[in-house]
Amino acid sequence: MSSRYPEPLENEERDELPAWTEGVTRLLDDVFVIPGTNVRVGFDALLGLIAPGAGDAVTAFVTGLLLVEGFKRRVPRVILFRMLLNLLVDALVGAVPVFGDVFDVFHRAGRKNLELLREHAGRDRRKPGFADYAVVGFALLCLLGLLLLPIVLGLGMIHLVARLAE
Repeated sequence: MSSRYPEPLENEERDELPAWTEGVTRLLDDVFVIPGTNVRVGFDALLGLIAPGAGDAVTAFVTGLLLVEGFKRRVPRVILFRMLLNLLVDALVGAVPVFGDVFDVFHRAGRKNLELLREHAGRDRRKPGFADYAVVGFALLCLLGLLLLPIVLGLGMIHLVARLAE
C-alpha cells in the first residue's frame, strides 16, 4: 500500500493506550489541586519550581515516553512532530524560573500529547488536518527564523562597524 499513512495496527494493539500513559500524564500535569481553587498542578510544575532546569529535563524525558508510544502505534509523522513541539516548548519555557512554572500549570504538554495519541492511534484514528500541518509549518518557520537570526545580526554588526570605520 502506497498511502502516506501507516498501515493500521492489529485490533489488540490499537484499541486502547496502555494504562501507564494516563497515569504518567496525571502525575505530570494534574495530580494535585491548589487549595481553594479548581486549578490542578502536577510534578512538571513542582519539580521545575524546586529544581529549575533539572526538574524540567526530568519531566521532559518522562513526557517523551508518550512520544515513543506514538512511534510504536504508528502515529502520522506530522502528529509526532506536534508532540515533539509540545515537549520542547514545555521544556524550554518551563526552565525559566517562576514564569516557567506558571506556564507549566497551563500548558500541560503531557495532557496535550496524550490527547493527540488518543486521536491518532486509536480505532477511529483521524487523518491529520489543516491545523496539524499549520502548527508544524509555523514551527518550522520559527525555527528557520531562529537559524537566520545570528546571520542577520552578524551582517548588521559588520555593516555598523564598516560605517563607523569610515
